Amino acid sequence: MLSNFEQACFCGSDKILQQCCLPFINGEQFPENPEQLMRSRYSAYILKKGDYILKSWHASTRPKSLNLSEDTTQWKGLRIISSTDTHVHFVAYFTQDTLNKEKVYALTENSRFIKEGHWFYLDGEDVNTVQLTKNMLCPCQSGKKYKRCCALKII
Repeated sequence: MLSNFEQACFCGSDKILQQCCLPFINGEQFPENPEQLMRSRYSAYILKKGDYILKSWHASTRPKSLNLSEDTTQWKGLRIISSTDTHVHFVAYFTQDTLNKEKVYALTENSRFIKEGHWFYLDGEDVNTVQLTKNMLCPCQSGKKYKRCCALKII
């Protein structure tokens, strides 16, 4: 297994984890924009770093607790569709093992962020989760079928 210094970042950037999301998750740096925060929160879900997810969540919408230890979701990929100075529209792909048959899902969300000293996740709008099939249009809005688009990159 690769060390954190050599591992590709989970967020889908071309950087290694240590030079991408890990400094944010470890509290060494703050994200400079909503997209960096979104990417680091995605990586934190994979690493089961609930403390970071809660700290990066705005107090007005933050849940009291977050239990990731029992979460069996296997995150497979993140695709940023668009990013502005307050919103990030993304698709996150994940699997869940149901009756020994792995099903792939896509969670799409338009996340809202607010800057108060540093960036915080506020909430998600237009949240939708669908089970994917090979011949449906890919949720990343490429116009291609899922099997010819993101399925090639995530599974």
